[in-house]
Amino acid sequence: MTWFHQLSSSELAAIVVVVTLAVSITGLALTAHRVRETRLHETLDNGAIAGLLAALIGIYAIAAGLTAVAVWGNTGDAAANVGREAAAINVLWHDLGGYPQPLRNETRRAVMDYTKFVIDQEWPLHRRGEAPSISIAEMERFQSNLFGFEPGTEGQKVLHGQTIAAYNKLLEARRLRLQSVEDTALPIELWVVVLLLGVIAISSCFLLRMESFAMHAIITILVAMPIALILYFIAVTDRPFQGGVAVSAEPYRAILEKIMVPEFGAK
Repeated sequence: MTWFHQLSSSELAAIVVVVTLAVSITGLALTAHRVRETRLHETLDNGAIAGLLAALIGIYAIAAGLTAVAVWGNTGDAAANVGREAAAINVLWHDLGGYPQPLRNETRRAVMDYTKFVIDQEWPLHRRGEAPSISIAEMERFQSNLFGFEPGTEGQKVLHGQTIAAYNKLLEARRLRLQSVEDTALPIELWVVVLLLGVIAISSCFLLRMESFAMHAIITILVAMPIALILYFIAVTDRPFQGGVAVSAEPYRAILEKIMVPEFGAK
């Protein structure tokens, strides 16, 4: 877990932009006058350096763009897994409505307790980047009751098969959700590549020969700002369940509040 994943979106944006610009201007202040004192511009004029700068920015844009697409895809996949699990819970809940009592209420209560467990227990852990692998007593009890049921009619046999299939889809979706909590973050090596490419692109601005430091600083800021914004986007979407842009538990909460609680309350 990295500390910046615990920041809000606005806090992270401010930190990334301020740090990037501060480092850029500091680097320019330390190197610009030394570059003017060298004989570099006898062989490379500003036009050649600008061409080099454009090439470096292009390389950075490709690498950072592909990285941004990858992390956003991971967030989309995580949200899809959550939606898939919530849909499986919904289907399972309605399938259980066709079972005889008391099995119907026992199994539905277990599914309801599982949904509450995901919202109240697992989601706070997800927000810290943790994916618990412990078994859930409610679902173990549910599985025991479901698999122990002996259908007495052809209709019950069909319903029982559909219910078991829905339960298997729920288990699969749960496994995918837990996996996406820990396995979607960018590797540290890729972070190093993206950061170094940004540093190289910004540093190439220092080679320009300009008499006005203010104008030189403006050009450096114009190059550094898009890089900072891309870094911010990658950082804020790096972990789908953490940070300012995070997958919500609302699909589970909607099923619990709009379907489960009203039905149990009516009994």
